[in-house]
Amino acid sequence: MDSAAVALKDGFLFEDLSFSLDEGSRIGLVGRNGAGKTTLLRLLAGELAPDRGSLSRKRGLAASVLLQRPAFEPGATLRDFLFDGTAREIRLVGDYEALLHGHPDGHSPEREREMARLHRDVESAGAFDLERRYASLCSELGLDDLSRPMETFSGGMVKKAAIARCLAPRSDLVLLDEPTNHLDVETIEWLERRLCSAPFAFVLVTHDRWFLDATCRTILELDRKRIFVHPGNYSSYLERKAGRYATLEKAESRRLANLRIELEWLGRGAKARAGKSERRKERIREMVAGAPERERGMDAFSSAASRLGRKVVELASASKSYGAKVVLEPLSYDFQSGSRVGIIGPNGAGKTTLLDLVAGRITPDSGTVERGSTVRVALFDQTAAWIDRGLDILSFVREHAELIRMVDGSVLSAEQLLERFMFPRDLLETKVGRLSGGELRRLQLVRLLAGAPNVLLLDEPTNDLDIDTIELLEDYLEGFPGCVLAVSHDRAFLDRVADSLIVLDGSGAAESFPGSYSDWREASAGASAAAAQVRSGAGRGAKKAGRGDSGGVK
Repeated sequence: MDSAAVALKDGFLFEDLSFSLDEGSRIGLVGRNGAGKTTLLRLLAGELAPDRGSLSRKRGLAASVLLQRPAFEPGATLRDFLFDGTAREIRLVGDYEALLHGHPDGHSPEREREMARLHRDVESAGAFDLERRYASLCSELGLDDLSRPMETFSGGMVKKAAIARCLAPRSDLVLLDEPTNHLDVETIEWLERRLCSAPFAFVLVTHDRWFLDATCRTILELDRKRIFVHPGNYSSYLERKAGRYATLEKAESRRLANLRIELEWLGRGAKARAGKSERRKERIREMVAGAPERERGMDAFSSAASRLGRKVVELASASKSYGAKVVLEPLSYDFQSGSRVGIIGPNGAGKTTLLDLVAGRITPDSGTVERGSTVRVALFDQTAAWIDRGLDILSFVREHAELIRMVDGSVLSAEQLLERFMFPRDLLETKVGRLSGGELRRLQLVRLLAGAPNVLLLDEPTNDLDIDTIELLEDYLEGFPGCVLAVSHDRAFLDRVADSLIVLDGSGAAESFPGSYSDWREASAGASAAAAQVRSGAGRGAKKAGRGDSGGVK
């Protein structure tokens, strides 16, 4: 890509982007919400053309794309969805099957020639075994029935199907937009292993820092409409970025020191300034305008928290089932002020159900859930289905609070709070329904904090947020005086926020673990290794016994 630019109504989304992708490239694309990450992926996929500059591709490049929000037609089965992709192999198989079963011209010579040509193309691409590859990948992902209707799939299952559709075709380049959203940790780690051993080049957009660190060898950063290339994984990128900002800060210190000297000269009498006055004034103007370009960030999250009494939330043998499916077996847990609890488990294990029980959205089938009289719960949910998309941004927050008390005792208007969260005043009349996924999640956070909660329930809070916003949220939660329960697949977020875990196994059972996610992961790996050693020893004992009995029946 050479000096590519994409224009918006009020200027360029990005401009003068120049970089190249080589065979086997493993690239993570990072940047703030709205920086143009998804647009850049669409450029690489050939869906868009740059408004300026050029983008050249290898002749016959086979690319495959994982969309951030995969969609499907009403009534589609899993097989229909898989063969509805844009990869070259999928299109070839689709054209061949359409001609094979369509019979538009009977057995005309033209149709026979087209059939022969398509057959050669499908065979040359190795696409006749595409369905076998789909079945194999779907089986690994727990999707065993290709005839199952897509409407019956959860969000996590739809994402798994989209991953199978993306990875099964043979591709030179794979583009993945937020691949970890809606996946459980087990599937994320499966995807990590696939990408680390992949023969194709890939570019992925994700806020999952652990995933970036494990899979990528180069980080591309979109910042201030430019691209910055950082060789190495995400950890290396953070070190280089810190160095770049340190250099900027040094340059700024020198600029301010020189500016003070020049301003002192300017403050002297006219006689003392004689001679090179105009030249020095021009130099002062240049120094005033020469502040280092560093994109303005969002202010730190802040809100007052209501007083929380001794009793917070207590579950006593609480259980929940939906029909014949047991989601949660009787669970007892005492959530206390200052608790930082992460909730983990496979998709469909009941993590959101547990949050809904604590929030009072649903009642247990047996047992009790008791909340203290001072508890003020704020639930940051995944779907945001309750939000009125017809409201404008300001009304959405004002509906909850006109004035917001901050932790330092100051009081902000709804407009002032929104400005702190990067919603400028000229945007406040925009309808909520027009916001991007990341902007909507950020707006939810504004309203959540405006209510001065003392118990925070977070359901996949990092979905659609950029890394800078996630880190600000982590900083806020670290100092939050109340109780935090967080359902998350983001391992870096869990490691930073949670000091204990509730682990759901998918069959209704729950286990409490006193420690961080890394502690649990290490303990689980140790337990798995010990179990494997026991099985191996038992196997060797059985073989030995078998050899001892080889003389026949006694």
